[in-house]
Amino acid sequence: MKLLFLYEKELSRMEEDLFQPIFHNHYLTLKLNLTSMGNNFLNYFKNNSNEKIQCLKITCLIKSKYKKDFHPVCHFHLNFLIQIFDLKKAHLNLLSANSSCLSSLKNTSDIISLDIDQMFLVDDKFRFTYQWSNFNQAKLFSWSQWPLTMTCLNLALKNLSENKNQFTQLQFNSFQCPSVDTLIHSTSQELFYREQEAVSNWLDLQNDVSIYKKNFTKNSQICSTKFQKWILNYHKWHEKISLVISKRSITFEEQLQRIIELNVRFLIYEKPYTGIADRIIHLITTYFIAILTNRLLIFDQNWPEFIDTIQSSLNYQPELIIPWFSQMDTIIENLSLNNQKNLTKKDYSFSLDRYNQDYDYEKHCPERIVIFKAHTGGVIHMITSNSSIYRKFLTIDLEMNSDNIFGCLYHSLFTYRLSQLIKRVPLTSSNNQLGHSSQQILQTILSPKFFPIGIQIRAGDQEFIGSGFDVDESRTLNKFQTYFICSQQIINTNKTVFHKTNQIPISFLLSDGRHIRQAALKRWKFPFECFQSLGNKCQLNSSNLNILANSDPVFHTSFTANGILAFQLGMFDNFLFSLCEQHIITKHSGFGRLAAFASLKLRDIYSFQPDQPPLCENQSLPLAISGHQWSGI
Repeated sequence: MKLLFLYEKELSRMEEDLFQPIFHNHYLTLKLNLTSMGNNFLNYFKNNSNEKIQCLKITCLIKSKYKKDFHPVCHFHLNFLIQIFDLKKAHLNLLSANSSCLSSLKNTSDIISLDIDQMFLVDDKFRFTYQWSNFNQAKLFSWSQWPLTMTCLNLALKNLSENKNQFTQLQFNSFQCPSVDTLIHSTSQELFYREQEAVSNWLDLQNDVSIYKKNFTKNSQICSTKFQKWILNYHKWHEKISLVISKRSITFEEQLQRIIELNVRFLIYEKPYTGIADRIIHLITTYFIAILTNRLLIFDQNWPEFIDTIQSSLNYQPELIIPWFSQMDTIIENLSLNNQKNLTKKDYSFSLDRYNQDYDYEKHCPERIVIFKAHTGGVIHMITSNSSIYRKFLTIDLEMNSDNIFGCLYHSLFTYRLSQLIKRVPLTSSNNQLGHSSQQILQTILSPKFFPIGIQIRAGDQEFIGSGFDVDESRTLNKFQTYFICSQQIINTNKTVFHKTNQIPISFLLSDGRHIRQAALKRWKFPFECFQSLGNKCQLNSSNLNILANSDPVFHTSFTANGILAFQLGMFDNFLFSLCEQHIITKHSGFGRLAAFASLKLRDIYSFQPDQPPLCENQSLPLAISGHQWSGI
């Protein structure tokens, strides 16, 4: 638990850093937190309060492969108006900025981003110094490492073991991971694997056991070796081409010439304005087609909540790769006829035909720039349809199937950001007497003592608009009894198995209907004391489902003004549901289906509507069939 506390503490420290440099995909960005600067340099500003305008000089020092010593590559001069309030708070207002190198600046209310418009080599290393107007000499910047490294965790464990007799909470609170003062390069792929590893380590700490599969896509028993190689080759190509055509110093004409010479074709993902499941399923399908047709996948640039929540294995900054896209129609009009022919563009919209109809995307989409709009998925149809031109390649050449193809694509493209997981699972939370906390749910699902069965019930949009649902708890449970009976049937059928594995089945209930979760908790709530008890003292009886659920309201991206929070909460629920071993989902809903396919449990699921009779003892549904239901997979 102390190490989990360390994660929270280090995340807070990182977010409060006044300086955070980024060296990703060959480009350098410096971020300054003005609030933190005001706090850190408050005494300096008070001692020089007669000078309302202060100049901050930042120097970027580079150490290249061919030069052993760090030497300046760029100087920034930032002029701030300093305002001090009650001698306790300093406010910085940027007045002007200039630099000795080609650069650009973005200034929000609290963060200044400085982009150096020069491409650097992967072997380059950087250090940064700062100097205020009245400093006698420059000082070296340092910053927190995030996500936490194993070096820091091992150091913390060493401190705990060496001082276990006298190590107080106060002493541990004072421990912090070493800061760094040297910046090295990272590709999108490296950031992806680093985040994936960090999430895995954090999840293992929830129960002090290593049970979470760190990287599905590197497990040849789940995702074939040939598939892994195919994905890796595309990622390398994507990184290489993105780099070649996106140098900030070249003109649009030069970039267009490179695109034509290299015959680069683009597939642009445009998110639908429906729910999270539709967006992610459409994204994975678009990603899949981009790889199959060797097109450069470009993410929707109007999706900030995705970037904040998810770490992608591909460069997801369209403004860097094709900065001209937003003015493309105007640009095309001013091009020569020959160049207009070389820069064709077309939007394609897909609906239910996507998983009922075969496409040859090379013939169907001949344009250089293709934009895909949809709320449906076509991955399963492409691998199962007997007339699909991609079926042989996917099943024979890549040795993939309908059970693993979507999940392997999903986990090869993105992973949850550790920072967002920690924020969703705080160690200290309000005491919710009815439901379970996020940490209780996560720890229970991950614990090897339990066999989690996921139940997803789609109540309908009336829950989000605040009308049309029954408040009577008995009628509510009776209306949706199909799902609870199904879970009970699964438990009864597998009693012998649970006895042999010494596991307790629990049912994690996920629903947009808060009233459904509250009613189920009042009748079958899983007592969290069972999780904390030693041994297997909480054996189930035939009438107890042991429901695990949060009783808080949920948000839908289409029915809330806070789309970022809705996406973050929805992705967390989806993540929890994907950790379950067995899935019972609503047939006319994509949310539970998305998690079931992404889980890579490679098990049949149970899918039906509330008015269908529950036949779950021996009536499971193959993923290949479920992938053609509702909006598809």
